[in-house]
Amino acid sequence: MTMKSIYKIFLLLLSVTALPAIAQNSEPATPADDSSAIHEETADMVSGADAVQLDLAADEAYMRGTPQDYLDAIKLYRRAIEKDGSSAAIYYNLGNAYFRTDSLAKAIICYERALRLDPTDKDIRANLNFVNSKIIDAQPADRISNILVEKSMLMFSPNGWAIVSVVIFIGVLLLTAGYIFSSNVRLRKMYFFIALILLFVNIVSVIVAINAASVVSGNNEAVVIVPSTQLSTSPSTPLNESQKAMLLHEGSKVKVIRELATPNDPRVKKWMEVEAAGDNRAWIDAEAIEII
Repeated sequence: MTMKSIYKIFLLLLSVTALPAIAQNSEPATPADDSSAIHEETADMVSGADAVQLDLAADEAYMRGTPQDYLDAIKLYRRAIEKDGSSAAIYYNLGNAYFRTDSLAKAIICYERALRLDPTDKDIRANLNFVNSKIIDAQPADRISNILVEKSMLMFSPNGWAIVSVVIFIGVLLLTAGYIFSSNVRLRKMYFFIALILLFVNIVSVIVAINAASVVSGNNEAVVIVPSTQLSTSPSTPLNESQKAMLLHEGSKVKVIRELATPNDPRVKKWMEVEAAGDNRAWIDAEAIEII
């Protein structure tokens, strides 16, 4: 080996040895700077990422657990929804991130949307009930019919209830065939009464499936997203106490009846007639609510 070769090897070893020191000196000096670098790196990484990568990046940001990380997670989850569409899991995670930033109304909206995609998920329903307990306005008690629909959706989704109805109906047809073609009187009576019972159950399951589907696919419910808003007795800004209907706060749920554009109103360009606090009808600024 020549002296020149030995010199080259020595320089190579020296450069490799110096690399860790260079890398160490290039690291941020404080944790705060490191966090900022993480946010910038995340933004660069997800600029061209697909929905799966966005979801994973959002999960990582959420798990880091700082206020800025929760905001980053919200942006990433929303971008993932824009790219790949919605799912119960991603709306659930987005609702959790909103709750961590004290955006109760947005959290409620996300949990409601998650429930419509997966009505059988008990964790989503538990989180929704918890956040609803934190808002100012007390929500009216559900009607018995609504409670029954809610309980039924914990058992099956609307599609699941539809499948149950079809299976039961096939059973009714088979029992009817047995009643018609059987020559045994005792069996005919048994087939007849069981078919009647199953027919009743089938009617109930069809009703449940229809009601559950209407709840899941309905777009006439909204949530107040501003700290507070004054409802009016007419589609115009209330000028005195007699024109004021009620005051609602962030997180309150309303049922939208119809909307009315008011281009001549200098303050509110669109009003919506809603049912709030039970069956009370009033008009609300369209920008104060968000449709679920």
